[in-house]
Amino acid sequence: MYGKKVSLHYTPERIPVVIEERPYARTVALSIYITAGSRDEPRGREGIAHLLEHVMFKGTKNMTSKETSELIEAAGGELNGYTGKEMTCYYAVTLSETVETAQNILADTLLNPLLEKDAIEIEKNVVADEIRMLQDEPDDYIHYLLTRAIWDGHPMAFSEAGEIDGVNPISEKDLREFYERFYRPSNFVITACGNVKDQKILKWATESFDEGATRSSTKNRSPPTPRSCVELFPRKGEQTYVGIGFPGYFAGHPNRFAQTLLSAILGGGTSSRLYQNVREKRGLVYSIYTTSQPYSDCGLFGIFFSAKSSKTEIVCRTVAEELSKIKKEGLEKDELMRAKRFIKGMLVRKLESTESRMFHLGEFFVLTGKIPTEAEILSSLEKITEEDIAQTAEKLLDRSKTCIAIYGSLDDERKTQAGIDCLDF
Repeated sequence: MYGKKVSLHYTPERIPVVIEERPYARTVALSIYITAGSRDEPRGREGIAHLLEHVMFKGTKNMTSKETSELIEAAGGELNGYTGKEMTCYYAVTLSETVETAQNILADTLLNPLLEKDAIEIEKNVVADEIRMLQDEPDDYIHYLLTRAIWDGHPMAFSEAGEIDGVNPISEKDLREFYERFYRPSNFVITACGNVKDQKILKWATESFDEGATRSSTKNRSPPTPRSCVELFPRKGEQTYVGIGFPGYFAGHPNRFAQTLLSAILGGGTSSRLYQNVREKRGLVYSIYTTSQPYSDCGLFGIFFSAKSSKTEIVCRTVAEELSKIKKEGLEKDELMRAKRFIKGMLVRKLESTESRMFHLGEFFVLTGKIPTEAEILSSLEKITEEDIAQTAEKLLDRSKTCIAIYGSLDDERKTQAGIDCLDF
């Protein structure tokens, strides 16, 4: 799964640097993770982390945004970023022979942004369009609605994209204060994957970022308290989108991989229980699947489907039957083996490129403070027994802790809410 060498280093000022040497690769992926995201935003400014990520690419004290684009593309590379709930990532992927160009651009982008008022106003419109796009994609939007329902009132319920009402009032002063608070090298995690030498990457990280690493900032975080509820969100149309959520394990929990395998067994592919029994045998939905989302101090186990509004209740009842069955009867023959191979195959395919491997290493370290090795991941998966799955199912699939988000016609879904409230598993 990994290359010749995966190692964790620290600069003299204790900035973590995670490096995977792949001497046979012809590319290099570099990233700088900021350990702050949408859960660190102030109330009323939901979307400021996402907006800042956009504005960071609008020019530095040394280069215009156009000059930066021309330089990275002339090096055969790409510069980009993304905002998550607990991190913001800036990354460059380039040819191995032009890695120094990518290093210089990344350092300049993070340390010398202009954050000008005109650019902020332009990017507000871009971010607002992105938020509207998310709302127009109900298959994606239901994921946000479920987190909003289960963690209502907590920053973990914020959308990574933001809210238009939160983005519009953000001022230049607001953005600069957020940057000054969180964009400090003491909050950086640097990752590199590809045809690189670890000492050269460490030297670059030290020379570029150590000077500002003595200044630290604190994040006021506390884990969310999950709610048990059925919450309706209105939309027009005959199709209803449903998310059924349970409090899950956090990223560093020893049962995290058992949760991943349980997710695969229930809804991880076309051979999974929910797909076979809800979609293939009964034709109640087009798609149905599960997700396992671990974060630093909490987690979310989710089941998602869409169906005609008239079928919402029967699909929920069928899902409840499957949850009850796995808790009462356990696993079928070879079911655990298939799930292990399924997860292993997804992981191996996902990590074919230096870019994907860089994301994997960086995100895992930000959430757990550790770097995974091939042996550790595979060993953790192989050690899981049917009894572990049974205990995880009993623990996670708790009806008293279930949160259901329904995105559909209120007139139709109010009729089914009472039936869903009576579900038992």
